[in-house]
Amino acid sequence: MAKNVDEGMDDLSAQFEQMLTKITTLRTKVAAILEENSELRIENEHLRELLGSAEKQHHGVRELSQSKKNLEKLYNEGYHICNQYYGKRRAENESCIFCTDIIYGER
Repeated sequence: MAKNVDEGMDDLSAQFEQMLTKITTLRTKVAAILEENSELRIENEHLRELLGSAEKQHHGVRELSQSKKNLEKLYNEGYHICNQYYGKRRAENESCIFCTDIIYGER
């Protein structure tokens, strides 16, 4: 009977050591996963900040409508598009604040 008890204790001790090994391995894996998760959260936050700043820059540069693009083309070809001088030729490299306000101003 003492032999059976000793064998039982030895088996139980071996199972306990196997469980401790598995628990240690799992703890190591969980620690690595938590560390990776923290790194990914930080990287994700940086990417969100970059995306936010890119969106702000994009909103700062407004896309012209087709009609304003047409007016811009006429203006770049050297013609006034403003109410005061509409259709008149601009002097070479002359800029007109009224024309540029119509093209690029907020309306």
